[in-house]
Amino acid sequence: MYARNATCYIRIPFTVEDDSKKLTTLTLKARYDDGFVAYLNGVEVARRNFSGTPAWKSRASTSHSDLLAVQFESIDISASFSLLREGGNVLAIHGMNSSTTNGDFLISVELVAGTVPSARLYTEPITLDHSTEVKARAWDGNAWSALNDATYAVGPIAESLRISEIMYHPLSGEGIPPLRREAVSASPLKEQGQDALATEEFIELTNVGTESINLNLVRFTNGIDFTFPNVELAPGEYVVAVQDRDAFQARYGLDVYVTGQYSGRLDNAGERIRLEDALGRMVLDFNYSDVWRSLTDGEGFSLALIDPANPDVNTWGEKDAWRPSAHLGGSPGWDDSGILPVPGSVVINEVLAHSHAEDADWIELYNAAGHAIDVGGWFLSDSGDNPFKYEIAPGTTIDAGGYLVFREDTHFGNRNNPGCREPFALSENGETLYLSSARNGALTGYREAEDFGASITDVSFGRYYKPDTGNTNFVAMEYITPGFTNTYPKIGPVIISEIMYNPDWPDGGPYTNDQYEYIELRNISIEPVTLYNPNTSEPWKFTSGIDFAFPTDPPATIPAGGCLLVARHSQAFLLRYPGVPVETVLGSYDGQLSNAGENIELSMPGDVDAAGVRHYIRVDRVNYSDGSHPQDCPGQVDLWPVEADGFGLSLTRRILADYGNDADNWIAGVPSPGE
Repeated sequence: MYARNATCYIRIPFTVEDDSKKLTTLTLKARYDDGFVAYLNGVEVARRNFSGTPAWKSRASTSHSDLLAVQFESIDISASFSLLREGGNVLAIHGMNSSTTNGDFLISVELVAGTVPSARLYTEPITLDHSTEVKARAWDGNAWSALNDATYAVGPIAESLRISEIMYHPLSGEGIPPLRREAVSASPLKEQGQDALATEEFIELTNVGTESINLNLVRFTNGIDFTFPNVELAPGEYVVAVQDRDAFQARYGLDVYVTGQYSGRLDNAGERIRLEDALGRMVLDFNYSDVWRSLTDGEGFSLALIDPANPDVNTWGEKDAWRPSAHLGGSPGWDDSGILPVPGSVVINEVLAHSHAEDADWIELYNAAGHAIDVGGWFLSDSGDNPFKYEIAPGTTIDAGGYLVFREDTHFGNRNNPGCREPFALSENGETLYLSSARNGALTGYREAEDFGASITDVSFGRYYKPDTGNTNFVAMEYITPGFTNTYPKIGPVIISEIMYNPDWPDGGPYTNDQYEYIELRNISIEPVTLYNPNTSEPWKFTSGIDFAFPTDPPATIPAGGCLLVARHSQAFLLRYPGVPVETVLGSYDGQLSNAGENIELSMPGDVDAAGVRHYIRVDRVNYSDGSHPQDCPGQVDLWPVEADGFGLSLTRRILADYGNDADNWIAGVPSPGE
């Protein structure tokens, strides 16, 4: 069957003797992975995990977990008893796997006939102490009624049960004993093309309520496949569901409360997880992402919830609700909060990477928390592969709201400094800096990373907080301020002032709508700006959004307060806007602006690195949106105006001298190129 067909036909002949007339009940007992349709003498009597009309290559509609598949499920088919006939009979099974590449398959059936069992007459209410599926029938003295079933949900599951930790991408091979590692590497997972060492996955749940809850019939219906057995969870207690019990216990021991082994695996790139109660009502439904915390994506740390008791279940799908675990391997079965600051407490706040003459580069940290934080033993580095380049001196603390500056000449670039394990310098062509927490030389679960681009001499990069979205950008600053509050971002001298990314004019004509796109640039300084660097003999250009380099013979110059228009198709633009002076229109450019939004960057030539690659210094950037992508925006709210998306309006910068990469500084306005 493997890689050929998900269907398997089974026919089981059997004989019924004369005394079978004394029997009145009929039960089909089945163990199956993943689904089936059963027929008794050619008439369907039962099916599982399949709907519709079966065909020769049908597959099960869903998988059936291994934990449940190996247990017989009893299906009452007494209503089909009349199908039995004296002598030869046939029980036929149309078995179905969930796919042709599923690594296992199971069909095992029994047909059991019996007499009417003894019955108990219930005259009082029945008390259920946990969620239960009840099956019952009535006896009228001569015959049983049809079987009825119902599921009853018991306890405050939705109010009290919370996912508190997710190990979705374990550190492959680390922490697995050699014998276990050898066994795992030869497992069926390896044959199926999966990462066989990624078997220490787990999801931890906790009871945040004030009373014990029973998890019977609670289930994961997205992300993984698992139904909880009859287990009690006391207030504040933890339980974990695991991908591989043996691998998990080899790593974490036998003291962690493991409730069972789930089917499937968590996606290393992130995915949707849905947890339901016994009646199928949502308990949690959210998406996690591998870009939230880099330490959790294959570096051995788990995603841990900052506040499992938060009553707003919508926050489970937000980055700021999660942190890396305090220690390598996570903390299944216990709470490791309070050991490290929450993400964003200590940040890389400002960096000078292109100092002048004998001046030194420097890195500034800022404590945004409301209390002092000990960063002694933490590390600074310019390499994600080697975070251990400079160790901060033991006992170093940063006061609440305080700053701490490290210089290349006295700290991270000074071989004589005891903390300097591998000297490094900051690149004027841009790079990424890392701040990593550690204890006794081993990494713990706090990391901040900031990347910055090429820079002009004595221009720093720093964090700029955008109050409308609550997030920050790391951008060129107007002035350097080591040890003090950052200044406003450096604006200009040339800015992006208008963007027509989705024109709607005209309806027909010689050009397509996209050919009426344009970007307006404006010189907000008091001097002319030539978009050409005579020292490098290279022009300015757009380094993101569109492909366009400014002319060199002669170079393009924008007078003080003046503007240039860069058109998708210059002839189309001049047809649409005949009043714009021809000499201010450049183009045509290659590429097309995305109607959904994208990043536009205007840059000037910078230095050449050791490999001979020219780097470009960003002058202005606008990462716009069409206003319809809240999932890509901080706080899940898209603040960009939707009216510029094909409704005849353009994106227009409100205040030219204010920061441009901020939706709050843009409106949808009547197109006004050159005005």
